[in-house]
Amino acid sequence: MFATLEAYIMRLEPDKKLHSREHVLAEDLSQMLGEPKNFAAYLGISKRYYERDLRALARTVREKNDLPRESWGRYFFGCLRKLMPTSEYRAVQKAKLRKAAAKIRAAKRKKEKEKEKKKADNIKNATSAAHSKRTSRRTA
Repeated sequence: MFATLEAYIMRLEPDKKLHSREHVLAEDLSQMLGEPKNFAAYLGISKRYYERDLRALARTVREKNDLPRESWGRYFFGCLRKLMPTSEYRAVQKAKLRKAAAKIRAAKRKKEKEKEKKKADNIKNATSAAHSKRTSRRTA
């Protein structure tokens, strides 16, 4: 995993940028697969999938002899589709969907109430106009 002993020793010193478990995992994956510039992409998936699954997949990708080194990252992200996201991530996604659905239902209800109010106002205006016509004929 580390090219030299110095690199391993440097790793033992805490890095101020890597302040969570997901950040450390993302850094390890991006270095392991030779894509340090794609740290953000690895950080995103490190929050969605189990750490052991991601590390195992990265090891599998690295062990493929017929795969060129430049394609490791692309192959890794292609294989992610087979992995199951964490239960926390799925719960968050379900909550977001429920919240969005509730907003849509509330907007529909509001629109229906406005429509009913307009309809009632139109009926009220029509009856008052008819009443005013009748009373104006009587006075004339």
